[in-house]
Amino acid sequence: MNVKRGTFLIFNVLFVTMIALFFCMTVFSANEENRIIQTYGEAEISAQPDLVKLSLSIETQSKLAKEAVEENARLANNVLTALMDFGISKENIKTSSYSLNSYRKWENKGSENEQELIYYQAFNEIIINTPDIEKVGKILDLAVQAGANNINYINFELNDPQELMLLALTRATEQAHIKAKAIAHGAGIEIKGLYSIREQRSSYAPFRFQDAMFARDMVAAASPTPISAGSVIINASILADFIF
Repeated sequence: MNVKRGTFLIFNVLFVTMIALFFCMTVFSANEENRIIQTYGEAEISAQPDLVKLSLSIETQSKLAKEAVEENARLANNVLTALMDFGISKENIKTSSYSLNSYRKWENKGSENEQELIYYQAFNEIIINTPDIEKVGKILDLAVQAGANNINYINFELNDPQELMLLALTRATEQAHIKAKAIAHGAGIEIKGLYSIREQRSSYAPFRFQDAMFARDMVAAASPTPISAGSVIINASILADFIF
């Protein structure tokens, strides 16, 4: 009985010791993993555009749906012909949206001839893509003279923004690393390596010229309209954890 009891006690001590060692190792490991410096890196790059996207539209209205549609088609054909004669290929011109709507309008309101009439409005949006940024003003003038009566927006873009987006991510990562080293230096410690890193954001924003006053002045203008291209912006940000 004494031998068995002693053996049992020894076994219990060994078991408790193993559990304690395992717990200490786990705590030590967790502490090692939690010894991190977390930093946020971001970068912004501006670039000159090499592509412009123009959105023009033609609106016509009439008391008869057929007349609104036919007039819209006539003006749209005039615009397309003017653009292609200027040298823009058919592949770079497309109809983005087309609609025919009706609305009610009171005429001679307050008189004996007061009446409610139904009007029809046809809308046709045309999108133009061209690398000839310096000719944007001339293109818009031609389109307006041919029959376009709305300028929705002018987008200055990049034909291929991928390379600059990757460069922005590289710079954001470098910034996060520099910030982590500065924090470590201030704390009197040394960074041992990178624990984790993830992309927070990478975006590309074209420069959009959209001004209602400009659109109205453009339609009424008789002389060429100067258009200046703005820079496009590429942003990137990352979140990184560094071990110390």
